[in-house]
Amino acid sequence: MVIRKGFAVVANEIKALAQQTSAATSEIKDKISTIQNATNGSITKIAEITGVINEVNEMVTTIAVTVEEQSSATREISSSVAQASQGIQEVNENVTQTSSVTGEIAADIAEVGQSSAEINDSSSQVDGSAKQLSELAQKLEDMVVQFKV
Repeated sequence: MVIRKGFAVVANEIKALAQQTSAATSEIKDKISTIQNATNGSITKIAEITGVINEVNEMVTTIAVTVEEQSSATREISSSVAQASQGIQEVNENVTQTSSVTGEIAADIAEVGQSSAEINDSSSQVDGSAKQLSELAQKLEDMVVQFKV
């Protein structure tokens, strides 16, 4: 009987261990299911993050292209401004030369005006002298007529 009792105790122990094993197995199964669900959720979130990273990468690429285009346009504008500045400098030089020539022309015109005034004065003197000479000639003719017999 002792053997039977011993066998019954061992059988109960085995049964208890089997129940514990079954409960542990069920718990492990639940934990594995939870881990799989979490892993699937992580995979989904990683896929979403990858999509966002790709969108950001496309935006950065677009911005880089736009910045390069803007830089190119700025270089062209800078070149145009430099050319315009050079053109303005040339115009300024031409205006300065024209101003200098205009000053010379004004001086020449003033000189011509002065010469014209001198000629006018001389003409008046010549006119006065011509009148005097004409009067003298008339007197001389009157005198010569008196000597004619």
